[in-house]
Amino acid sequence: MYTETTLEQTLDSDDYLEIISINYKTPSSLYEAQKVLSKYFSMGKYYEWSIRNILHKIIAKPHDVDKYIEQCYDLYCEGFGFMDNLGLGYGLGLTCPDGFNDKVDEFYPHIAEEVERVILWLDTRKIVITGHSGEYQGIEYDDNRSHKEKEPTSYKIQKSKK
Repeated sequence: MYTETTLEQTLDSDDYLEIISINYKTPSSLYEAQKVLSKYFSMGKYYEWSIRNILHKIIAKPHDVDKYIEQCYDLYCEGFGFMDNLGLGYGLGLTCPDGFNDKVDEFYPHIAEEVERVILWLDTRKIVITGHSGEYQGIEYDDNRSHKEKEPTSYKIQKSKK
């Protein structure tokens, strides 16, 4: 943040000073930063960009794809309820001991299908992320999905038999 010259050039001097003065170790730091930065760009667009990056990493399936799948659980917990199938169905399994880290390849076709569904919702504006309220789990988004699209998929994680 402190070495990013584009930020200093984009923000006016008071806002730049305020943004670099925030204590980012406090729970309110996200809200404080959002207050300053919302004058310059849409937090909803930022969140959408960030989610799309994670989803495209999962599709690309790098060697560390498990960390991106696990981030889907974090996103769900942060308030992105539409990430339930990816977050709870797959990401949660990676956060737990005896999770399915060694089974990612086995579940991968289903994970990729879920990723494609979320991307489609974003592309067709069935999910429109509008921002963050500054509260815990305060993600705000419009959910224009049908009742059927909101139903959990039938993900099933089984422990391997030893």
